[in-house]
Amino acid sequence: MPPLHRPGRTARPRGRIPFGISLPSVSAALVAALAAIALTLAGGGPATAAAAPCHVAAEAGVAPLGTLSTPLEIEIMCDATARVEVHVPGAAGSAHFVEARSPLRIEDERAYLCRGQDPSLEVGSEALGWFQSVPIRGVKALPQCDVLLRPGSMRLQWSGPRMEVRDAFAGGALGWSEWERGPGGLVPGLSVWVVPGDEPWHAIGWGDGVPPGLRGLSYLSPGGEYLVISDAERPWTFPRPRETDSPFENAQVVAFYGYPGVPVMGVLGNAPPAETAQEVADWAARYDRLNGPRAVIPAFHLITAVAQAHQTTDGTYLSRMSDEMIETYVEAAREHGMLLFLDVQIGWSDPLTEVKLLDRFLREPFVHLALDPEFATLSRGVRPGLAIGSLEAEELNEVQHYLAELIEDEGLPTKILVVHQFVDWMLLDPGAVEDVAGVEVTIDMDGFGGIRLKLLHYERYALAAPSERAAIKLFFRQDDPIMSPEQIQALTHVPDMIIYH
Repeated sequence: MPPLHRPGRTARPRGRIPFGISLPSVSAALVAALAAIALTLAGGGPATAAAAPCHVAAEAGVAPLGTLSTPLEIEIMCDATARVEVHVPGAAGSAHFVEARSPLRIEDERAYLCRGQDPSLEVGSEALGWFQSVPIRGVKALPQCDVLLRPGSMRLQWSGPRMEVRDAFAGGALGWSEWERGPGGLVPGLSVWVVPGDEPWHAIGWGDGVPPGLRGLSYLSPGGEYLVISDAERPWTFPRPRETDSPFENAQVVAFYGYPGVPVMGVLGNAPPAETAQEVADWAARYDRLNGPRAVIPAFHLITAVAQAHQTTDGTYLSRMSDEMIETYVEAAREHGMLLFLDVQIGWSDPLTEVKLLDRFLREPFVHLALDPEFATLSRGVRPGLAIGSLEAEELNEVQHYLAELIEDEGLPTKILVVHQFVDWMLLDPGAVEDVAGVEVTIDMDGFGGIRLKLLHYERYALAAPSERAAIKLFFRQDDPIMSPEQIQALTHVPDMIIYH
């Protein structure tokens, strides 16, 4: 970015906080009854926990490619001969006869776990009066979901709000994935059942393959127990009630900016995501100690489309980050409770075209957007870097309306739209920028230099219309000197967002 003279609490982002879903056991009578109407069933559930006279070890195996469930290797050795029951997360319980002081190895069990769930199995023996929760060692990547449905049946207890069953089970999973749907939004091979009063022959259902005489399930109710039957492993993420609050409502945002592996483009390029996440959290904590009751949310500010000095094959002068690399930062932000800003340098493309390429990521509630007019130089007829570019108010409005549609479609909270600016013409006709519901335009004063000039430009751009929230960028290398958190927090108009380059 050009210099100016050239013209303790940390908040987690709102979003996919998993519903509390328990897995009670399925009665044999219910399984038999539903099997009679040509459904393939099995039960599952947790056991109680206590200390005991058996040693149990559980190790996660390597899942075959395309498999989301976790294969297990379990070893049990007891001091006395006993019948031992093993309950694996998300799967049916199984019973095993264990000889005294002779290890029993079990290699045909699988756990059905989502990220953030407890990777433990429950074991016990009634005869020995022993029950124990055993951690599964070596668990690696787990799918991001509320529940990993297994082939067959799984009994779920719903703790979300009252919701139409078709809304809960006719949608997406794994953040941005969509399952194939048939007529009426039904997912092939998926059905949901409820048994009023635990009377198997009064079961009613919703979904694919439910006979006409047994249809009638319309809503999931808080505390209700349901049987979900699937013909495949499916990671499922349920829709959330819409949250309208801006992340800025009760918190500041502290972000690290840049491109992976390229330190000259920003501090985000200095280290892998997990290491950077800790450093951002440390800086966020410094602000948190100074801002009273307001919290702080750490963030990644990731450049996903980089302007180039030479013409690209598509004529845009842009090099775009791979979806796989973006996904790495999406998952890192999710895991560490951060926000993620996807930054587009525009080049000779147009903002809306580039934003649409990020659509699946922007459907995440904690993922936001940034536009950098500096490199939008098509209207000036020169390649990026030879002149400071500009963004038309109409282009900004198109992006705002696109984000508003995503918010409406997905029930998302407010989206932040950051626009970098350090000279007047980077945003043309600012008075024509619309105030679009659900989108907060945040002008980032993006120049480096001395404190006095930096603050003059902060007031000129970040605190003036059309900016709804104020942001300032601080440069570790180029600012002379760089402002401290204490100086930032002492400003009359404290920025909502602080971006470190």
